Amino acid sequence: MPRLYRDLVTLDFANTQEQARMRASVNAVRAQLGKRYPLRVDGVPLPAGAVFQSTDPSDPNVVIGEVASGSAADAEAAVSGAARAAKSWGAVAPEERAALLLRVCESILRRRRELVAWMAFDAGKNFSEADAELIESVQHIAWIAERLMAARPVRWASVESDVVVEAADSAVGAGVILTPFSFPAALPLGIAAAAIAMGNTVVVKPSKVAPVAAHQALLAFEEAGLPPGVLNVVTGEDPTLREALVRHPSVRFASFVGSRVGGAAVEAAASTWTAGQEHPRRFIARTDGKAATIVTTSADLPWAVHEVVRSAFSYQGQKCTSTAHLILLSAVHDEFLDRLLQAIDEYAADRGPAWENHRYGPLVSAAALQRVRGYASQAARDAAVLRPGDEAGPGHFIGPVVVDDVPTDSRIGSEEIFGPFLSVMRAGTLARAVELASGTGTAPAAAAFTRDARDAQFIREHLLARTLYLNGASTGPLAGVRSPSGEEGNPREPDDPAAYYETRTIVERYAIPNLE
Repeated sequence: MPRLYRDLVTLDFANTQEQARMRASVNAVRAQLGKRYPLRVDGVPLPAGAVFQSTDPSDPNVVIGEVASGSAADAEAAVSGAARAAKSWGAVAPEERAALLLRVCESILRRRRELVAWMAFDAGKNFSEADAELIESVQHIAWIAERLMAARPVRWASVESDVVVEAADSAVGAGVILTPFSFPAALPLGIAAAAIAMGNTVVVKPSKVAPVAAHQALLAFEEAGLPPGVLNVVTGEDPTLREALVRHPSVRFASFVGSRVGGAAVEAAASTWTAGQEHPRRFIARTDGKAATIVTTSADLPWAVHEVVRSAFSYQGQKCTSTAHLILLSAVHDEFLDRLLQAIDEYAADRGPAWENHRYGPLVSAAALQRVRGYASQAARDAAVLRPGDEAGPGHFIGPVVVDDVPTDSRIGSEEIFGPFLSVMRAGTLARAVELASGTGTAPAAAAFTRDARDAQFIREHLLARTLYLNGASTGPLAGVRSPSGEEGNPREPDDPAAYYETRTIVERYAIPNLE
């Protein structure tokens, strides 16, 4: 990864000059609110028969944009466009594709403050959260470009016969990418970059929540010179749109990030053969779980409190890696909770619109607010409510909800809430704590705080999570993280290019026997 991207740090929004720059960006974006966002098919805008409004989570009366609501016919047009572009784009040299990805990085950085403002207005992310997301996007795309430039065909001679074998990566074809609102820039950008880098073409369907931020972020590909048809954007509220995209006979893969229920529906659609389909579809997914954090008796309590608050309530808990379960060893339960509740109150006191860069903002939609309200009501019947989640309008605001002694078999103990809702459990032993953390399913992330080396090793060996953080928050970027053997990331993850190619093998016999 070029050093320029590796060394990126979040802008200093406490600096008065930076504050002035962001005010200018916010005002520039405010002047663009309410405009229409058509579908993007074959590089041209495609009006849809219907539109839906994306509104400011801080004030639902403010329309961020009127967004095209695509139909099954629009899905057909988008996938057909991607399929037509697949052959020519797949033939483009890897070096050219890598160069384009680096131009995408430059485009994102040129519009950095503007994109931060769009995410604040459309998704309710404050400046620091939004800027960190853009940094992660740039670093991830640059890592993909670096990997692409280093890839070379493998050629070797067989020692047992007179043949030469050559293996090289080749594109899969046209695919569909379905992303949620939680990272409205990083997920569409990163997954599209991974697929496009390997020579594939895509149709991206962002969430119907915060779609304008996704539209704005994806413009980086167009500005970088991506040929028409390689990346198509389809938005919509029609419940049949997603299935129409995934089940199109030309679709070779479907990538999904979101809920387990949604993932199961997409997987079922992807696995169903349709008329004209010639190849099985790949299904590449990352679905949610309940990220857990364990605090042991040897933990540095002030540091653990700081990190738990950040991981549970940054972006109002609306990330798949947000700490939803807090599991405390009984010996530290009372002291830790006292410290934690005070820190949460201080954190959430700075509350207001994201475009004013308040630390604690609104939930992304009315539906998200209603969901958290429902779980808060359930909590009053199942456990000890320590913070009920105070509300203040006109936006989708609700304060942190903290519930203690949560039963493991309750809804709040097992279901993904995706909001500022922290379920606390106590455990008598570390083994029980790890069991409770792992009982939530294989979560996207988990964390544990301990200064005991033996406890740390036990947690490493037994806690089930795709990413485990020791003595750090359960959230954090991992662009380009490598193992000592050189393997990158988790293969078959939606934003990993390893999920988007096939290995093509050519066997050439160079000594032909004389059969006459």
